Amino acid sequence: MKKLLLSAFCAVALTTSYAQQYKTALGIRGDWSNLDIAYGDISFKHFLGESSNAIDATFGFGRRHVWLQGMYARNYPIFSSVEWYWGAGADIGYWNQNYNYREDGKTIAGIWTGFDANIGIEYTFPMFPVNVSFDVGPTLRMYPYVEVGPMVGFSIRYAFKSKAGK
Repeated sequence: MKKLLLSAFCAVALTTSYAQQYKTALGIRGDWSNLDIAYGDISFKHFLGESSNAIDATFGFGRRHVWLQGMYARNYPIFSSVEWYWGAGADIGYWNQNYNYREDGKTIAGIWTGFDANIGIEYTFPMFPVNVSFDVGPTLRMYPYVEVGPMVGFSIRYAFKSKAGK
């Protein structure tokens, strides 16, 4: 009986939709991973309709890397202006270690792909259109080799469109 009630509660909690505090946000993201793929990103988050479903995309770059990550995210309110979220998606990137003109032509550049997931918390300031978020989660590199590592990120975004009545 307890499992049935817990399952019903989770099903209702995961399918409930509500209007978001903003529609679209654009800003910067700093992140870290032990897979050496993270430094700075351009962060874009857009909610689909009036639901809690969002597309979260980042375009990142570093001294030796360029990558693109796309994630599906779901937001849930904790209290006014504070929400928690989870997301899952994929990334693709290019690395180049030949910035100092080494002679080894086989390992100086390449493409990687992988899968990512995260869970985080975000706050949208009620007095001005700024959104901040913090998240953690695993990243799984699939090509050219398999490797798992943590990813930690912090974003500051400008929220373009507030929800109705705010």
